[in-house]
Amino acid sequence: MTRRHLFICTNPRASGKPACGERGVALVAAVQNLLIARGTPEPRVTSCGCLGPCFDGPNAVIYPDGPEGVWYARLDVADAPGLVDHLIHGIVAAKRVDPPGE
Repeated sequence: MTRRHLFICTNPRASGKPACGERGVALVAAVQNLLIARGTPEPRVTSCGCLGPCFDGPNAVIYPDGPEGVWYARLDVADAPGLVDHLIHGIVAAKRVDPPGE
């Protein structure tokens, strides 16, 4: 089984500017809680700094899938089950996007 690692942007920005910030923090918690509830705490979930266009956030990437990971944008806590399915089973969720700059 491939050990996947999910990075979710939790980068805050100045007031009035788009940011992943608190929505990213909520998504990290939702994914971690769902992994625990499913009894599968093995995949790693890490909050991180900027992963791309803030207006598209929260943004996330799962490694090691693909040559550049699998990127996600416009996420919210409702997307946690899809991210967990990707982490555990390798099923890529519908909100997949190309890496920034592609």
